[in-house]
Amino acid sequence: MDRSDFVKDLLKKIKSKKGQDYTFLAIFFLTFSAFIFFAIKPSLTTAFALNKQKHDLEQLDNDYEKAITTIVSNQSALEASRDNLYLLDEAFPNSPAVNNLVTGILKAGRADSVTLNNISVSPINFINKTKNKQKDIVLNVTANSTYDNLIKFIHDLLNQRRLKTIDSLDISTANQISSQSGQLNIQMQIEGFYL
Repeated sequence: MDRSDFVKDLLKKIKSKKGQDYTFLAIFFLTFSAFIFFAIKPSLTTAFALNKQKHDLEQLDNDYEKAITTIVSNQSALEASRDNLYLLDEAFPNSPAVNNLVTGILKAGRADSVTLNNISVSPINFINKTKNKQKDIVLNVTANSTYDNLIKFIHDLLNQRRLKTIDSLDISTANQISSQSGQLNIQMQIEGFYL
């Protein structure tokens, strides 16, 4: 069988009813495959990408909504406490305000019958350029008092609005005989803070 006979035989089979059905099916599947590859696949890829973007945008929207809720809540809290912001400035002033610190110690000493003998201020570094870090003032205090009055003095001192700590406290008896109401020699180091 030569080539022309083969072509004739093939054309005869294609022209038959069964051949036409197979040819139609083959062309249909080739066309359908090309359609799927060139039309449906990009559409599906786009649909999945858009679905992922939608999910990401919904998540971003939820995150923004939480952030906005937090901001509104903080703003409401700030509005509610706006009238009390001066207390923060009194507790943690912008300058050393040594006179206010000493006045608070003197006031507590008078109220609790503590005899303040000496209050000395350690040197203050005004050149310190550290931002957003608290600075401190150290006061060395010597006093005389009874034990009960000393407890009241410390309590009153720490309950004042100005933020301060007692770094060291040395107590010794003024005389050989110690009693509940006996006089004590007191040396304390008080640290006050400012911005």
